[in-house]
Amino acid sequence: MAYRLLLDENIEHEVAHRLEHYGHDVEHVDFVSDLGKGVDDRSIANYSLETDRILVTYDDDFVLELTADEYRGAFYVHEDNLSVKNIAEIIHSISKHYPQSEVTGLEYVGDEWL
Repeated sequence: MAYRLLLDENIEHEVAHRLEHYGHDVEHVDFVSDLGKGVDDRSIANYSLETDRILVTYDDDFVLELTADEYRGAFYVHEDNLSVKNIAEIIHSISKHYPQSEVTGLEYVGDEWL
């Protein structure tokens, strides 16, 4: 099952390329004309709701400052030692088990999915 994803500015562009290779529909904040580098988190959250995209981020502001109903859904990569390859593989692995419709709120993403 393919996901519609929005990668936060702190997620490496290579993650987007790998996820696209797996068949996911991926946008990166850096390349969305309404967003761009340095945009505030609320704008990112609103965009994820408006476009039905699950956010992928390292940013703990989505844990600490926003509530789960302010964005479509989010994969929070809380382990800073995960490689780009592993992040893409983890998200793709999750997609094999849970359709996008079942991904809501904040989901912690770590190496337990490898």
